[in-house]
Amino acid sequence: MSSPDMPPQERALILMQQGKLREALDFYDQALRTNPGNSGILNAKAATLISLGRSEEALEPARKAASVNPGSVDSWINLGVALDNLDRLHDASEALERAVEISPYNAYARALLGIVYQKMDMGDRAEAQNRKLQEIVFPHGYAGFYFATAAFLLGLLLGGIRAVAAGKPPAITISSQLILLVFFCVICKLYWRSLRVWQQVNRNIIVNPHAASTGRKEPVSRGIYLVMIAMILVFGAGILMGNNVWIWLH
Repeated sequence: MSSPDMPPQERALILMQQGKLREALDFYDQALRTNPGNSGILNAKAATLISLGRSEEALEPARKAASVNPGSVDSWINLGVALDNLDRLHDASEALERAVEISPYNAYARALLGIVYQKMDMGDRAEAQNRKLQEIVFPHGYAGFYFATAAFLLGLLLGGIRAVAAGKPPAITISSQLILLVFFCVICKLYWRSLRVWQQVNRNIIVNPHAASTGRKEPVSRGIYLVMIAMILVFGAGILMGNNVWIWLH
């Protein structure tokens, strides 16, 4: 619940999350009166106006946000969406091309650009964007299998080392186990980053970047934590199986 002492942009963000877009817009205007050059607030206002179906009005804050912070992919996406809604397809394609240039792996920017190219009867360019989009999105569908397999194999090795550790020099067995644990931690970190990218890909096309401008990070979904717990369980299962295999072989 918002407090009267809360900055207007914070109150606007809370209202946006509650779906009260018109009320949020008033607070964004209030925030811009004291900080007219804040690209995050400008972009948030543009996104709110687009969500309200007021794309013509969204052009000014979107353009200003892109001018103040030309490296913000979200500003160019919002500008492209507003222009597309107004059937200004050539201008929309230029804005979205800029977004793709800034962030080549932004799936939404490429999806929107492909749609605009299709509307402009530029089938070859639309198809090229669709191919790029598939390259970005599809590999993530198999990432879980690859990372889980790696974790399981590391677990097997670690279990085998633990099984034959008796009578071996501790310096060798302990260091070997530590190396495998380090590799497992690296795999978990890489998979975490992969899942975060996937979460980013699946966010809404029209974004509200104001949370990022205040230093807030996008919250991690509960599913990511569950997947990481599953990775640890797979690693543990590998350790148990590796230990049993070596015992059985001997």
